[in-house]
Amino acid sequence: MATHRPFFRTKVSSIFILFVILALLLAGCGALAPKSPAVVTPLLSTPTTPLVGLDTPTLELPSATPELLLDTDTAVAPSPTVELPTDTETPTPVLPSPTIQPTDTSQPQTGTFSFSPGTTAGLVTGTVQAGQVVTYTLSAQQGQPLTLIIGSANKDVVLGVMDPNGNILLNPSARRTAFQMPLPSSGLYTIRVVGGATTEDYSLTAKIPQLVNFASGATSATLNGTTVNGYLYSYALACGAGQTLSASLNVPSSTAVIDIYGVSSGTTFLYASAGTNTWTGILPRSEDYVIEVVPVNGVVTDYALTVSVTGTVANFSSGGGNIVFTPGTTAASMNGTIQPGQVVTYTVQANQHQPMILLVDSPKRDVTLGVLLPDGTTLLTQAMKWSHWQSNLPTTGQYTIQVVGGKTAENYTLTVKIAQLVYFRKGSRTVTLHGNTYNGYVISYAFQATAGEILTATLSTPATKAFLDIFGIETGSLLNFSAHATSKSIKLPKTQTYVVEVVPRGGYLVSFTLTVTIP
Repeated sequence: MATHRPFFRTKVSSIFILFVILALLLAGCGALAPKSPAVVTPLLSTPTTPLVGLDTPTLELPSATPELLLDTDTAVAPSPTVELPTDTETPTPVLPSPTIQPTDTSQPQTGTFSFSPGTTAGLVTGTVQAGQVVTYTLSAQQGQPLTLIIGSANKDVVLGVMDPNGNILLNPSARRTAFQMPLPSSGLYTIRVVGGATTEDYSLTAKIPQLVNFASGATSATLNGTTVNGYLYSYALACGAGQTLSASLNVPSSTAVIDIYGVSSGTTFLYASAGTNTWTGILPRSEDYVIEVVPVNGVVTDYALTVSVTGTVANFSSGGGNIVFTPGTTAASMNGTIQPGQVVTYTVQANQHQPMILLVDSPKRDVTLGVLLPDGTTLLTQAMKWSHWQSNLPTTGQYTIQVVGGKTAENYTLTVKIAQLVYFRKGSRTVTLHGNTYNGYVISYAFQATAGEILTATLSTPATKAFLDIFGIETGSLLNFSAHATSKSIKLPKTQTYVVEVVPRGGYLVSFTLTVTIP
């Protein structure tokens, strides 16, 4: 008889069987329930806090092109009250502190500035964002004086002007809110309205006077007109120093008055606020003079303006001579005495693309500069009243430098620097230059470089004998000579011409080796 094992389960096997039964039951339930898709839980990267310094960019929509309001009845204010500021910075002979010029940071807008028929002035209003540049084009003829006035609540919306060839007549870096000069050529001029620190409304006034030429042999003329839309009407005529100018308006001063000013000098001889309709005076310098018929309270009136110019032209100009640099130098200095309103001229030969730096110093700081191109057209107008100026030269030839007297007789010192252009050899981005500071003048070298490149300049001479000065022709100082540095690496802010100068301490003769690298 077979032996039967007792039928029994251990505790472990019982637990195992229970798990199997539960698994079968759960599997059966799963077959009855619909399957849900798997949910993927994303893994969060750490850290989850924002990166410091990375601001969320804000989309700034450009403002609409300002509407031209040239057909409105808004009266245009007379311009003789415009003061073209004098550069009050004291220039240090031979050691320039280049003016910093802003870089445009926005896409420009465009508009065409057109005068209403029968007017010589117009007004345009608009809104400009912080740092934005709004551009207008304006057609004018050679010799016509152009006057621009920009107004804004914070007075930090400023002007820029370019001629038809793209040459800069007024750089926004000058931070000017007023501009006037005789135009060098006929064509389409570009006016730039440059925003300040905040969004602002602005009003831009432009005036282009009608040129007046007397008939052959005549010394006077009667000009008939109407103050269309209540705008003033401007006339311009060329007069010589020492001549007598007379102007008389045939309508009562309660209806219209006149104002008179010199275009290049910016000197006002009669303000509209004086409320008069006649004037006679002896002119202090040879330039274009503007006579404006200003309607009182913007009324529309017909008028006849009689203008006469009599007397002979006095010789208030004198030649200072031709500037020739000592071999091995890039600078020269001239001293002289100038009378009120006198213009002393110098000539200097220079090549296209060379940077020219001019500084004129006088005790009262009112002796200023003008520059003429080799063809006689204006590169820097006397009306700007600058005592420090620098620019890349647009052409090769003989330039004329004008030293312009102020209100009193003064001694002056004119410093002229024309930097030596330096080019790297093919395949190399390093150059070593050897020289001497003859006559104790700085030696200036010019390099064309691109924004973002690193310029490294190293001077072999110890700082007790000489040091470096580095600046961009457009953007200004990058290393001032007052730092007394003999080595410097700089990330360049803009594509432009950069000048590296060797400055001798105390103006002494120093032999040096300068190494410049722009990789």
